[in-house]
Amino acid sequence: MQYKLIPVLYTLVALLLLANCVREADFFQKNADKSTLVVSGVFTDGPGPHTIRLTRPGDSNKQSFEAVRNAVITLSDDAGNQYNYQEMVSADGEYWFYQLDNVQGMAGLTYTLEIKLPGGEVYRSKPEKMPVRVPIDSIQVRGEWFVSTNANGAIVQEPFAYVYAYSTAPAQSSGRYVRWNAETVHIFNELPKIYIPIPPPQKQCFITNRVSDQQVPLADLGIYQPGAAIYKNVGKKKIDNAFEHRICFSVYQHTTSRATYEYWEKISQLISPTGTIFDVPPSRVFGNVENIGDPGNPALGYFEVSAVDTARVYTRNGLLGSEFLLQDLPNCEYDWSKWPPVNYPECDNCLLIPASSLQKPDWWE
Repeated sequence: MQYKLIPVLYTLVALLLLANCVREADFFQKNADKSTLVVSGVFTDGPGPHTIRLTRPGDSNKQSFEAVRNAVITLSDDAGNQYNYQEMVSADGEYWFYQLDNVQGMAGLTYTLEIKLPGGEVYRSKPEKMPVRVPIDSIQVRGEWFVSTNANGAIVQEPFAYVYAYSTAPAQSSGRYVRWNAETVHIFNELPKIYIPIPPPQKQCFITNRVSDQQVPLADLGIYQPGAAIYKNVGKKKIDNAFEHRICFSVYQHTTSRATYEYWEKISQLISPTGTIFDVPPSRVFGNVENIGDPGNPALGYFEVSAVDTARVYTRNGLLGSEFLLQDLPNCEYDWSKWPPVNYPECDNCLLIPASSLQKPDWWE
């Protein structure tokens, strides 16, 4: 499905913006970085589509992020090939991005991204070599109780589905790094429109949600012996009405460079502080995209070159153990005191649900 990764990317960009816009209090230069370019994109050894978002923080206090349009984005490799990204808009018209189709990264080649903005500014990423992919062996989804404290100080237990990734350290593990991100896709069925004399077909939507934890899951494979098992919790999702029908967990294992690993490690530390006086003060984290005309004002964000492997597993309510079986899921029902007579608007039009699509993913089983 062409746009299946766009909701995930949008969430990732929001995370980057929120992390990068955190800074020490400056009462004299409010939003001084509001014109800074933020770049977020990944180019992989898969066929794509590969996507990039360009934004500016705008008023970071209000979390208002402006899309940068009409840019010319070119990807080049050290074999002399060049590829141009096309400007796109999401199906709901909510956000703009740039997309490259039918280009597959090759291990060993070095890739560079160049961005030319309408105002004449030129940005260029530091060259990154496409690594050899470290395969993911499998993933597992388990029901577990998440314990937290509510606003009143009471201990609360909630049922969550935790997803774990399993891999094996390769023979040459020194200098190799991986990161993971996870998402779910679940089915949502509308109620049939029996209140219309000639009802239209009942729609079935596929809803995509990112489920990775706030802390970015990372691993330095150099600390493992060759053949050692790698086991990582890469995300969790509350067990709710998304589990009413079939739900698929997808985990993407990215084999990355040391520079990429160190960038995401800094982001993870920034957005998940320990809350002590010994924390590093919040600051902007610069990535690998340089401003050619103004070297002292690089872009925020990161353009990642990584080899990705994917694993998926399906589940639903009741398959994670009897203690996690929910009996009171908010099912769609008719409420004849309303018009349209449905208890939730989404039950009449599932496209109202964020990140929903009528297009079934091409990998859906």
